[in-house]
Amino acid sequence: GGPRGVEQWLCPHRAEDGTAIFALSDQKDVALEVLVTNEPSDPAEPQRDGDDAHQAQLTATLPPELPYAALRPDDGGGLGPVLCLANQNGSQVECELGNPLKRGAQVRFFLVLGTSGITTNTSDLAVELALSTISEQPGLEPVVARARVVLELPFSVMGVAVPPQLFFGGEVRGESAVRRESQVGSPVSFEVTVSHRGQALKTLDSAFLTVHWPHELPNGKWLLYPLSLELGNPPMPCSPSANPLHLTLVRPQALGGL
Repeated sequence: GGPRGVEQWLCPHRAEDGTAIFALSDQKDVALEVLVTNEPSDPAEPQRDGDDAHQAQLTATLPPELPYAALRPDDGGGLGPVLCLANQNGSQVECELGNPLKRGAQVRFFLVLGTSGITTNTSDLAVELALSTISEQPGLEPVVARARVVLELPFSVMGVAVPPQLFFGGEVRGESAVRRESQVGSPVSFEVTVSHRGQALKTLDSAFLTVHWPHELPNGKWLLYPLSLELGNPPMPCSPSANPLHLTLVRPQALGGL
């Protein structure tokens, strides 16, 4: 026999192939359940092998997105204490399972892993679990625990118009007759605030904000003309660009009504 490893990510969803799926929003850590057993290779002939395993140890190699955070014992009590020590950056953790790990023993515990390294580009994760013992144990192959990642970012969007009411009137001009900002009508500014309530992510390269406004009338005439757009600090690029008619601006405004 000898020690054998069983792993299971603790999460509510699994793909059709059984792979765990994490839906991360403001989740600060995840848990990997580990079950190590020392049972006979053939339950039908238990007398053939299954001796005590001396200096039984588990080595977990972690991706940079999931550094080691803590050890959580099995609430059911397990057999014997488990001691885990991680390297400086939490990319590898070694757990002492018992000396010896008795014949027929089962050790169940949880590796708590931080999620601070996960970015919007993270799609899957893999943790390698390798068992070792100084006792004779042929064919002790590593086990890879895999999971897929779905990011659910808790964004919120708020908008306010200044002034809240806009009146249309006065002389109607065509595009060719409009040269200056003052000729496009009363100014109105739309202030949009995007908030992220969850933990900070290293990248938000794939986050987009789409703004719809009453652009034109059914006859093709301008209704709200975009004079200038200011997004973020430092400013971020927007498409299409504001002020497509290249009007002369006296002061920056967000939108003007024609």
